[in-house]
Amino acid sequence: MSNIYKVLKTDSEFLMAALSQSQIDILERHGDSAGCTIDCCSPVQKWSPVSVKVADAYYIRDEFEFRMVLA
Repeated sequence: MSNIYKVLKTDSEFLMAALSQSQIDILERHGDSAGCTIDCCSPVQKWSPVSVKVADAYYIRDEFEFRMVLA
């Protein structure tokens, strides 16, 4: 996982990541796996105010952190 990234929070940031087909790392925020990478190096496919679709799986925005890999 890259150390240079931007945490995606707003709809416009998800739009930018989707249009650029940037690689996204997904980290769990809560529970036993907090801070662990769930998925990495896949682009955003869809997003809504509640969830984000990456690599054909949906993730709840409040429960995960989405990082756009910059380098």
